[in-house]
Amino acid sequence: MKRILFFSLISSLWSQIEFIPFDWGEQFGYVNKDGAIMWNEDWQSNRLFFDGTWSNYPKMYGNEIEDGFLNQTPDTSMYDSSRVTSYFKYDQGDYLLDRFSLGTQYLGQGRNVHFHAFKRSYAGTYGQYGNNSNQPIQQSYTVSYESKKGNDHSGISLGHFNTYSGIADSSTRGLIDNRITIANTFWDRSFGVFKTKISIDQFLQRYLANHSLSEFTGVRYLTRSRILGNLGWTGPDGTTFHFGTEFNQRNTRIDSLKNVNWSKLYFKGDWADLHGMMGLVISEDEMVPEIELNYFKNFERYFVSFEYDKNVKPTHVYESQIKLTRKILTQKTTITGELGWKSRKNKISFTGSHFNFYNNMESIYIPFLGGIPSSGHSEYLHSNYGFNYQTTSIPFLDMNFTYSNQKTDNVLSDGIADKFNLNTKTHFSLFDGFMLVDASLSLNGWLNREWSTSMHPIEMIPVSNYGGWGIWPETDSTEELDDVWFVNGSITAYVSTFTIKYEWFNITEIILASIGSDEENFFEIHPEMPRLGRQMNLSLEWHFLD
Repeated sequence: MKRILFFSLISSLWSQIEFIPFDWGEQFGYVNKDGAIMWNEDWQSNRLFFDGTWSNYPKMYGNEIEDGFLNQTPDTSMYDSSRVTSYFKYDQGDYLLDRFSLGTQYLGQGRNVHFHAFKRSYAGTYGQYGNNSNQPIQQSYTVSYESKKGNDHSGISLGHFNTYSGIADSSTRGLIDNRITIANTFWDRSFGVFKTKISIDQFLQRYLANHSLSEFTGVRYLTRSRILGNLGWTGPDGTTFHFGTEFNQRNTRIDSLKNVNWSKLYFKGDWADLHGMMGLVISEDEMVPEIELNYFKNFERYFVSFEYDKNVKPTHVYESQIKLTRKILTQKTTITGELGWKSRKNKISFTGSHFNFYNNMESIYIPFLGGIPSSGHSEYLHSNYGFNYQTTSIPFLDMNFTYSNQKTDNVLSDGIADKFNLNTKTHFSLFDGFMLVDASLSLNGWLNREWSTSMHPIEMIPVSNYGGWGIWPETDSTEELDDVWFVNGSITAYVSTFTIKYEWFNITEIILASIGSDEENFFEIHPEMPRLGRQMNLSLEWHFLD
C-alpha cells in the first residue's frame, strides 16, 4: 500500500543533513548525515560542545541549537556595531503542542552578550509524551559573553537543557529524565602572522531512562572534558598552517565508574582550494592515525568537491560498559564527492558518499531479540548516491528536486533505499507590497524501505531489529515496509519584522479525518515508536531592534 503523507524534512545541501523525527513536535528523532545515521559522534552548536553518547538530535533542544548545528561558523563580523536585538517565537498546534522561544543580543564596544530560552510542551498523537506534571517536556537555556579587543578575542558560553518527557513503551509508559549542563571558554590571540587558540569544554549529563528497553536501571552520569590548543601561521597569500593538540576525558557511572582518556596531536593546513589534516590519536596502548583531506574548486560554470575523512573516536558507552570490546578506539572512514554545473537560474549536481566503519568487538548484545556474533574485527560498509536539480527559470516558482539511493543492509543505514523530494515555492506581495507571502508545497517519497537495524531509542546506538548480527544481515533478518509518499505545505506572511506561519503535516490524514472517512493515513518510522498521524501548527515570530 502506498500512502500520501506530509513530512517535515530539512535537508542542507552543502552538508546534506536530514532530521528524521519520530513525532511532529520534534521531541525525538535521529539525524541522517551525508547519507548515514549520526550516532556516537560529538557535535557543536555555536560554541557549545555536545558529547554524542546519549545526545544526538539537535532539534530536541530548540531552534537556536538546531540553527547553530547547521551553521558551524560563528558570525564575528558585527563586533564593531552597536545595537540591541531581541525576538520571540511562539508555536501552537494539535495534541497540546506549545513551543516558545525568545532571545536577546547586545552588541557594542567590541562585546557580544546573548541570552536564549526555549520550552516545549507536547502530548503526542497518543499522549505518549505526558509526564504527569505541569513541567514542559523540554527546557533549554543558553547565555554567552564574548569580547574582541585588539588582538584578543575571548568568551564564555553556558547552556542548560532539561528533558522530562514520557516515551512510548510496550509494557508501560516510559519516562526520560535527562539534564545536561555545558560550559565553554576560549581565548584567541594574534601575533602578526601567528595566532594562538585555547578552548576548554565541559559537558555534564544526568540521564535516567525508565523504559523496558533500557539496558541499565537507575541514574547514569556522564562527564566529558575537552581541552584544545593550537598555534597557527597565515601567509601573505592566505595559506595557513596549524599545529595543535587535544585532550579528552570521558567518565561514565552506571553500575560502576569507567574512565576513558584519549588525546590527539595534529598538523593541518589550507592552501588555495585544498585543506588537509594529519593527526595521531592516542589512548593507553593504542595509537591510530587520523586523516582529513578536502578539496573544493569553483569554476565559472562548474564546481567540484571531494572529502576524505578518517575519523577516530572512542567506542560507545553501550559497548564498553558491558565489556563488548577490547579496544577503546574505533575508526570511521567517510569519502564524499560532488560534481555540478550552474547558471544564473539553474543548478545541477551529483553527490556520492562511501562509509567504512571498523571496530574490534568481543560480543554484541541485541536488546530487541538478542544475538551474539563471533569475536574479532567488525567492518560495516555503506554507500549513498544522489542527484539534485534547482531552478528559478519557471515564472513565479522556485523548484528543488533531489533523489538519493543508499544501501539498507547495514548498521549505518536508516533503511530507506530510495528518497525522492520535490520542493516548490512561490512568492508574492499584498497590500501594495507591505505584506510579503511565501507559499510552499513539497512531495517526498520513501521507497523500498526495510528494517535490518534501527536507532535504539534509549541507548542511541544502531541495533539489529530481528536477531542475528554480521557484516551483512541475513535476508530473513529484515522486514520490508510499505512505500511512503510525503506531502507538506505551509503559508508564511511577513509584515516588517513580524511573521505568521501556518503549517500542515500529513495533509491526506487531515482531509480523511475532516470528511469522517473510515480510512486513515498513519505510518510507522521506528518499530518502538507510535505511528505518526496529522498535525497543524500556527507560528508567530517578531523581531525587535533597540
